[in-house]
Amino acid sequence: METVERKIRWASFLIGAGLLVQLAALWIVHPLAFMGFLMIGCPLVLAGIVMYLLSLIHEKGPEAR
Repeated sequence: METVERKIRWASFLIGAGLLVQLAALWIVHPLAFMGFLMIGCPLVLAGIVMYLLSLIHEKGPEAR
């Protein structure tokens, strides 16, 4: 089973990648840049947020071990 630190690290990588895609899309002045913002950047950030929250919920506390 993965530790909570590893799950949080993956979540931070997903959020960081999504933010980088969104930042790049803001610099490019083209209609497809907005689609990349929505279709690539937003799902990456959303997946990172969901992974982070699920890692907090599903982690067993010291009393459960």
